[in-house]
Amino acid sequence: MFRTIVRAFGPPNEMIIGEICDPPIPGPGQVLVRMLLASINPSDLIPITGAYRTRTSLPFVPGFEGVGVVEAVGSNVSELKVGDRVLPLGSAGAWQDLKLSEEQWCFPVPPDLTDQQAATAYINPLTAWMMTKEYAPALPAPVVVNAATSAIGQMIIRTLNRVGVRPIALTRRPDVLEQLMSRSDVTAVICPSDGELRQRIYELTESRGLTVAYDAVGGSEGNDLAHLLARGGTLIHYGLLSGVSLSPWLYQERPDVQIVLFRLRDWVHTTERREIQCALNEAFDLVREGIAESKVARVFQLSSFKEALDYEANPDRRGKVLLSMSLDPDPIVS
Repeated sequence: MFRTIVRAFGPPNEMIIGEICDPPIPGPGQVLVRMLLASINPSDLIPITGAYRTRTSLPFVPGFEGVGVVEAVGSNVSELKVGDRVLPLGSAGAWQDLKLSEEQWCFPVPPDLTDQQAATAYINPLTAWMMTKEYAPALPAPVVVNAATSAIGQMIIRTLNRVGVRPIALTRRPDVLEQLMSRSDVTAVICPSDGELRQRIYELTESRGLTVAYDAVGGSEGNDLAHLLARGGTLIHYGLLSGVSLSPWLYQERPDVQIVLFRLRDWVHTTERREIQCALNEAFDLVREGIAESKVARVFQLSSFKEALDYEANPDRRGKVLLSMSLDPDPIVS
């Protein structure tokens, strides 16, 4: 079997290597999943850089999200059978031909979802749904979403729209400002790099400040959003696109606001399987409705992972990049 593996921290395109190895054999309570498709997400790449090295053990196979088919089962496997299509969650390891998983971490995929939909139905849809369910404010209230042109940013905006909230969108891409401004699903669009973020937020909120801010960036942009919150407001920090953590002084500087560090992985590992399945069912519904469906830009063979990573890093990319483990990968989606 072929797999990718990381043995040291650093730039992903340099640290990820490919190798041939023997397939694992499932033990008691385990299933062997033949992966079909896997996503490339920022949450896969950031740990490789060493940003989370205190909770990332080397070596490891990257990839937290993907879909596969049960290839073999060990003893004491009670619910799954060979041929079942599943999402093997709970750990990295999707970027390989065969992933060994505990049965309890494999969740059935509805038959009406395509492989591409299934391969992108976990991280972003579930994150968007949970953060909206928990933290969307009662109307009217000013809400900000940064990294608004990203896949997860777009999903959060659509999920907020579903409950009647039209957020303020932040983007560092001046080339899409006009396009975003013409849409009816956001209240306003701001480019933080133009230096007028504070003034624009105060104008839009009549100097009251923000009620909720969804932060996928961290660093100075996340810090700024925390300082733009109204008293009693909430910053939901769920991503680290800048590669820089929030200031450790924020809690002292803004003791009057709530700073939530949302990590889907932490929730998954502290929640019963039944509750995870219920949340996934909600995410599947959002995918069906198009609210949480991801546009796919390109599909690469797993063996071409270096090319896939280069394409993922392209700022002009429009959509998700997938890795295919089949001999005949899905066609490129324009």
